[in-house]
Amino acid sequence: MIKNFFSICFLLLSFNSFSQNVEAMKSVARFSSDAELTSYINKAKSSGISLIEAEELINAQGATSDELSKLRNLWNAGLVNSSSTVDILPDSPGSSMGSSGNTKITPKKSRRFGSNFFENKNISEVPQLFIATPSDYRLGPGDELIINLYGASENSYSVQISRNGTVKFDRLPPVYLSGLSISYAKARLKNRLSKLYAGLVSDDQLSKVDIDVSLNKARSVVINITGQVTAPGTYTISGFSSVLNALFAAGGPNEVGSFRNIKVLRNGKVYKTVDLYDYFVKGISPSVYLRDQDVILVDAYNKQVDVSSGLKTNALYELQENETVEDVLNFAGGFSSNSYKDKLFINRINAYSRSIVEISNENFSKSVLVDGDIINAKTISSLIENSVSISGAVYLPGTFDLTSISTLRDLINSANGLNPNAINRGFLYRAEKGIEDEIIDLNLVDSKSLDIVLQDQDRVVVLKRDDLIDFDTFSTIGLFNSPNTFNLKDGMTITDAIILSGGFKNNADRNNIILSRNRSSENGLVLVENIKFSFDENYKTENDILLKKDDIITARIIPFERSTNSFTISGEVGVPGTYILDYENLSISKALKKIEFTKNANISQIYVFREGLKIPVEDLNGDSFFILPGDNIVVPTFDNTIKVTGSVQQPSILDLELNKTFKMSINNSGGFTENADKKRAYVIYPNGLKKQTRSFLFFKNYPKIIPGSEIVVPEKNKKEKRSAAELIGITSSITSLVAIIRLITQ
Repeated sequence: MIKNFFSICFLLLSFNSFSQNVEAMKSVARFSSDAELTSYINKAKSSGISLIEAEELINAQGATSDELSKLRNLWNAGLVNSSSTVDILPDSPGSSMGSSGNTKITPKKSRRFGSNFFENKNISEVPQLFIATPSDYRLGPGDELIINLYGASENSYSVQISRNGTVKFDRLPPVYLSGLSISYAKARLKNRLSKLYAGLVSDDQLSKVDIDVSLNKARSVVINITGQVTAPGTYTISGFSSVLNALFAAGGPNEVGSFRNIKVLRNGKVYKTVDLYDYFVKGISPSVYLRDQDVILVDAYNKQVDVSSGLKTNALYELQENETVEDVLNFAGGFSSNSYKDKLFINRINAYSRSIVEISNENFSKSVLVDGDIINAKTISSLIENSVSISGAVYLPGTFDLTSISTLRDLINSANGLNPNAINRGFLYRAEKGIEDEIIDLNLVDSKSLDIVLQDQDRVVVLKRDDLIDFDTFSTIGLFNSPNTFNLKDGMTITDAIILSGGFKNNADRNNIILSRNRSSENGLVLVENIKFSFDENYKTENDILLKKDDIITARIIPFERSTNSFTISGEVGVPGTYILDYENLSISKALKKIEFTKNANISQIYVFREGLKIPVEDLNGDSFFILPGDNIVVPTFDNTIKVTGSVQQPSILDLELNKTFKMSINNSGGFTENADKKRAYVIYPNGLKKQTRSFLFFKNYPKIIPGSEIVVPEKNKKEKRSAAELIGITSSITSLVAIIRLITQ
């Protein structure tokens, strides 16, 4: 008895506490911000109030459907203190053990059609649960159902489908619901509950009981998203989520991911293939609801074309096999308003180049596009046909219809006449075949000029008084941010000129600003006076003189005083530049140990420019090669090619991988020419070192080939041919010499 008494007391106290909590919650049920709503949800959960009860409370306070939706999303999103299961798409990919964190995946901007959907931060990946459960949604373990009975008997059940796929009612056997739609589940539950409520199957209106079954909370499922997506991984999502919700959580397809060949794998087989263009273009949502351990596989796109101009949506479009120009036009929403619509121009890849293909509108539906096509629609010319224009000193300058205007007088009248700034002079610019090649001087008070008959595209300019005023000017040149020629106004100084020119560039010599000014001498010659100025960092100078007409202000570069004890390192190094030679006998090996080379550096071929000579550095580890002032140490780029020049059939640049020897390189250049001097052939290495072919008896020892080498084959020396007279003379001399020898020996 005592035990029962304490139990009753505990229940009464609990009920009283719950009632107090509910009353307290009523006072904060309405909210004006997410922060207030979050506070409300925390209080509700700490008070033991369920989501359904919280919804009923704010609904009783007159909450809108948007407020109810926001409450549900935040309650389930895990954004408040709660240990309940989160049944929404995660904000970030998880590991193989599941998703975690609240960092939103934000893909980079892309020109691909459809990518802006996944870049839109205003779209929520959380599925909307305040809608009717789709007919193709299949119940499973973890789904929570609300069953309402009304009519002759009223009752309400909140049940959750167990791991074995059933729900249980008192005094009734379990009902198996896993894999059923809501409608089939309703029929099965009606049949089972009719054992307790006979009115469910009764035709008597007085005893009839109706049943309503709805999904209160969707189960959580674990899926894998893989392939070409921004953030592949394992995700815990709501079972109410579609493929679109899941892809949004993963950031959508990446730059090579397909929007049109997205596979849903279930039990190792392709269950569905989704084409997101059906949603982007037609608004047909990919209503494939996911189950536990489903895999979403995003393949790489197969074919992509670029609409660069002239359509309403210029973007990169993914195409399926046999899709045509007409399909792309449908995707893009058709031509833009100012485009030429009778033809499209396709920039298409051929075997080794590109070509332009013209496609007329009658062939749009027949012309299949290929991967890499660039589609352009031409813009209609801005030229207004059958028109004339007038500008300058008139009240209404602009373009006018030539059909209602005959003469210049008519045009001026249409422009409401000349304004007070006109000087009664002007010019008529007349075009022939679109090119203005005739200028007619106009006297606007002369009837002859006013009665000129106008032609299509004539352009009239009425001169203003300001056009004849010669304004005084000054100029800035050199290292200013915006050097220019400016109108000179009274009181302007050299500081004003510096400010108008946008200030100095970083490498300007502020202590050597030169103002050049014309000054007349007594003999009538014009002399130029150069005045030097210095400016501090605030653009202040001690002598801020007034500017005069035609002044020129020049800003020069800061002079670089090269130290006599310096050397330069250039080429493939991390920090090229000039370095101080701070002590004698600095070897190249020691200097280069302090230098970081780039990945393209050809370290074995370093050389030095010294007084115009190219000196190879053959021993980088030795300390015998000392740097001298003025030396330029060059680290060349690694070049995996060789060059063959001179007396070969086809001078070439060859890939070293396919031409590893001297002979192979000569053969792949067509071989030697007839005039080739094979014995004197030599190789120039990147560091300037030369090695010549060596011969021994009938054998030739050709130099070694390394990356960046140049093979040079010189021509044979040409022997001079003697003339016939020279040959006769030589023969006569020889004959005379023989005769003399015979006389001596007799």
